Amino acid sequence: MSIEERLIRIERMVLIGSKNVLDASEVAMMLNISESRVRHLVSERSIPHYKQGVKTFFRKSEIEEWQCSQRIPTNKEISDKATTYTVLNK
Repeated sequence: MSIEERLIRIERMVLIGSKNVLDASEVAMMLNISESRVRHLVSERSIPHYKQGVKTFFRKSEIEEWQCSQRIPTNKEISDKATTYTVLNK
């Protein structure tokens, strides 16, 4: 990637950081996935989005929340939960 391409990417990321509503290309950049993958997630209704005519928009806060929606518990959390369950259900 050339320096010019990197500068353009940095400019886009700064712009994305200042916006509340994003388009599909901005969401793709934010999630580091392809724009076609974003469109696929939209068609599956897997990602929160809004339609205005033929255009699709996304709230950045909802995308960030969606990104973190499938939290994986740590081994310690699982162990603590198992211990609590064992103690309470003797």
